[in-house]
Amino acid sequence: INEDEDFALARSRRVTRRLPFPMSIAPRLDAPAPCPSHRFVRFTHGASSTARVGVLLAEDKHSKASPSSGHHQTVYAAKFRDKRRDGAQAVVSRTMRELLTMFYALDAYEMTLDADDGWTLGNVTLLACADDDAKVCCVGKNYVEHVGEVDTQMPGISKTAIPELPIIFPKASTSLCGSGTSVELREREDVDYEGELTAIIKRECKDISDDASDVDVISTYVAGWTIANDVTARVLQKSHQQWYLGKSCDGFCPLGPWIVAGHDALPSAASLVTKVNGEIRQNSTVDKMIFSTAELIRCVSKYQTLRAGDAILTGTPSGVGAGFNPKRFLRPGDVVEIEIEGIGALVNDFVA
Repeated sequence: INEDEDFALARSRRVTRRLPFPMSIAPRLDAPAPCPSHRFVRFTHGASSTARVGVLLAEDKHSKASPSSGHHQTVYAAKFRDKRRDGAQAVVSRTMRELLTMFYALDAYEMTLDADDGWTLGNVTLLACADDDAKVCCVGKNYVEHVGEVDTQMPGISKTAIPELPIIFPKASTSLCGSGTSVELREREDVDYEGELTAIIKRECKDISDDASDVDVISTYVAGWTIANDVTARVLQKSHQQWYLGKSCDGFCPLGPWIVAGHDALPSAASLVTKVNGEIRQNSTVDKMIFSTAELIRCVSKYQTLRAGDAILTGTPSGVGAGFNPKRFLRPGDVVEIEIEGIGALVNDFVA
């Protein structure tokens, strides 16, 4: 593939206004003004298996955003008061969908943070930053450099041709897991990694107009950004006429470590780097997508209702294990780290 020529061709096929990252977030009442360092997290604490959601306020917005570098930071319970009811008490959000819905309902709710109601980041276990019932939508072959890497031919999908429309597929919600979780290979020898930028939906949407600009779509419907590893069993992926099983084994969607929101959270060409045992395998930038994040959201919304907290994975660049000769699939003991500029790092080890 001639990457420069094919990328220009792919973009020329559609008239589109691509998103100039980042998005804007309006100031909150009675709470710190949102900035790139504000993050939403799902976690458990202590012996309890109950999933909680909270807000992480970093002490230094210029520090590297990763769990290991900020273990002393505090995750606060996100409490919201209904401004429409006099004397209403603040209630704690129980799910990520509740947190996002109330956080962005500026006219109805205000967020309060209680200094006595928080947990040290280093003492919690991070979960996937999407709820267990969240929709996980993915796109295949969305970077020109990745199009010919994997032989996933099937009716309507070519190994080498630039897709005319987004190749949308789901991952099962039971594949979700958090940063730091060990992912089981279950004796498979065909398991691959795919580092991906992921958008988290802000509010319910259906049938978004084609006339809506990329900027409008992102500012209206995206709550923030996170990282996914679209783990894939390549043989299983090709053994069936759909990708679903090969993409949806338990634990095959690490998502996190958190959702980042902020007016300058991501540079327009944020770097995406995937390392396996410290070796760089993927090294690209998120502005090289064929179909923009807004285009993907528009496409899915034409046929399905998207809800607050749903995840839209935006595709992976070149450098996956299946693209090497010989192939370099994951083995027990391998550690995969995916870092996206402005978000942080998603880290998981792989076990037998």
